[in-house]
Amino acid sequence: MNPLDEAITAFVAARAARPRWPGVPVALRPTTIAEGYHLQRAIHARLATRDITRVGYKIGSTSQANRRPWGLTEPVYAGIFTDTRSDSLATALERPLLHPSLECEVAFQLARDVDGTDPALSRATILAAIATCHIACEIIDERYTAPMEIGVPTLLADDFFQAGFVLGTSNPDWRTLDYGALEGAIEIDGVRVSGKAADSLDALSAMQWLARKLAESDLKLRAGEIVLTGSFTRPVPVVASARAVTLTITGFAPLSLSPYQKAQPS
Repeated sequence: MNPLDEAITAFVAARAARPRWPGVPVALRPTTIAEGYHLQRAIHARLATRDITRVGYKIGSTSQANRRPWGLTEPVYAGIFTDTRSDSLATALERPLLHPSLECEVAFQLARDVDGTDPALSRATILAAIATCHIACEIIDERYTAPMEIGVPTLLADDFFQAGFVLGTSNPDWRTLDYGALEGAIEIDGVRVSGKAADSLDALSAMQWLARKLAESDLKLRAGEIVLTGSFTRPVPVVASARAVTLTITGFAPLSLSPYQKAQPS
């Protein structure tokens, strides 16, 4: 087995062990961000042979405040998958999770491809490629004992904390929104955490960044793919004792979820 195949096998096995992090030998871990993305793509291809299909991307660390602790100079991206998508937060949080947190995001599903090598790529190009727009909740899980020590390249290969996502209903007015002026919030049992698009890359700017970043690896955003464009807030921990969760974004219907209130048998 060549070193790349050995690394792919080790990371796929680590993914299958979720929520635990069984570790990957240091010799098999990527050492640069470019290597992390290269290995990430190879792992996605291996997962697809096992009917675990990437359905799009998440964009992380869209604010300088979130990038600073990692020493990042730009955002990061990772995959989202058929097996991490849920119809409700209740279903999403029924998965085995160790230390889950929620993020409130704008999500787009594409109607057509977006080529990041296009010199005319603009916000208008992105808008023209969008099929639907949603409020979304991403679930991330802190399953690593010391993520800072593991490092960004390895975290990228493992899809950067991604554990689940839920889309709200489509927003019929998405074409008229001022994406740079949006505000988002997560409220859990009356405790509210909020943030502004002005403090990070707004959703359309994040899409432009992703298209250009993928183009560096000869990739395109493809029709039908879903993109979670980055959180308005810091990750907000959610615990089993929570009774009510509501996500809000300016101009969107709230995504109100009560994940732990299970229907009782009649």
